[in-house]
Amino acid sequence: MLSTELTDISDNKSVTLLFVDDEANVLKALRRLFHNEPYNALFAASGAEGLEILQHTVVDLVISDMRMPEMNGAEFLTEVFTQWPETVRILLTGYADFQSTIDAVNKGRIYNYCNKPWNDDELKLLVRNAVEQKHLREERDRLSNIVRLQNEELKELNESLEEKVEIRTQQLKKAMQELNLAHDDLTNQYVSSIKAFSRIIEMRPGIKSGHSKYIAENAVLVARELNVNAEDKKAILYAGLLTQIGKMSLPDALLKEPYHSIPLLDKSRYLNHAVEGELLLNGLTQLKTASVLIRHQYERYDGSGFPDGLARKNIPLGSRIISVVRDYISYLDGSITGEVMTDKVAIAQLIERRESYYDPEVIDAFIKAIKIDIAPVEAEPVVKKSWKNSRLLTESQSTSISNPIVEISWLQLKIGMELESVYFDNKIYVRNCIADEKVIGVINALRQNTGKNPTIRIRKSK
Repeated sequence: MLSTELTDISDNKSVTLLFVDDEANVLKALRRLFHNEPYNALFAASGAEGLEILQHTVVDLVISDMRMPEMNGAEFLTEVFTQWPETVRILLTGYADFQSTIDAVNKGRIYNYCNKPWNDDELKLLVRNAVEQKHLREERDRLSNIVRLQNEELKELNESLEEKVEIRTQQLKKAMQELNLAHDDLTNQYVSSIKAFSRIIEMRPGIKSGHSKYIAENAVLVARELNVNAEDKKAILYAGLLTQIGKMSLPDALLKEPYHSIPLLDKSRYLNHAVEGELLLNGLTQLKTASVLIRHQYERYDGSGFPDGLARKNIPLGSRIISVVRDYISYLDGSITGEVMTDKVAIAQLIERRESYYDPEVIDAFIKAIKIDIAPVEAEPVVKKSWKNSRLLTESQSTSISNPIVEISWLQLKIGMELESVYFDNKIYVRNCIADEKVIGVINALRQNTGKNPTIRIRKSK
């Protein structure tokens, strides 16, 4: 039996929408919202009723709730895709249904989804864009059919019909131009959808808002400096916009902590969001290359990175670019060390790790692309006066002054370690000394008094 929520259908409205939700109040709200919109609006209180309507009515777009008894939104939209693949599918869902939303994307091939409770204007815009994209797709298919038919006609022409051939050729060119315009419009709609999805990801508490847009835009600038081809630049753009998608599965506490403050056991869980990001995009053909770039964003140039230990040119170029841009903005806002940095100090952090963490060519291209003056800042005192009794190391006293320098957290600091430097708020407090009880005590006191964690670099024994 069909739901009593069916609306009157106006013959002068050419687009038909079907709303499916088991809550009567939601259907009434949707009825009011789309009452004055130029669409035929149909309503069903379950997936079964929705399928029955589709059996008898041509529907352009279906909007279904996720949580429904007997048949949930993902199952319903999968059935719609199987029987009526040309019908556009949109899911109404909440953050609690994240895994179910992924299933709907993979199985139901949904066009997009909208969070409940929705914003009226955003939902109207989403429906309008979906309908426009469907019309563009239909127009593209129509034009493709015209091209096919005209090609068949051209095969039947003989050399004596030069004038007719010329006429048909001009018609073909015009059709191809229209087809290209339709394709460009469809591509722009696709990019807009990815940008919108990127903003939805950043609505998750703990995920930095604006990071993805910055990473995407500047990664494309770096790619341009390195003469990357158009197709790869597009993959880098998509990867930059979706680089944080895997963080959706991380707990709030882990997202709020600066990277250097995350306990060692939790670091691998945090870095694994890159692999999660690749898995979430699995099956989306147009994002296949981008998903690979997201997976390898934490690889290091020297091969010590995550997850596969790739080194140098074996790391995809897009991943090497995203790594540099991502860490630069993270240094700026304190996401890595917990302390905000100036652009020069952030660039210095990148340069210090060239050939270990980062590709030197990418760093040079990034500096050129964002036009930062990297003239050295005036040197600060080597040691704070309050630490004048610390046991200092000079080149004549230390045989390990050329040992590699690594950055550790304050929790990893132990007596006997060779300190290269300790910073608080980008100000140096000690350099070139052995960590003893007094030094560690002062560091802990400063950390407790300021409420901030220090940046600690040690010389690692070979």
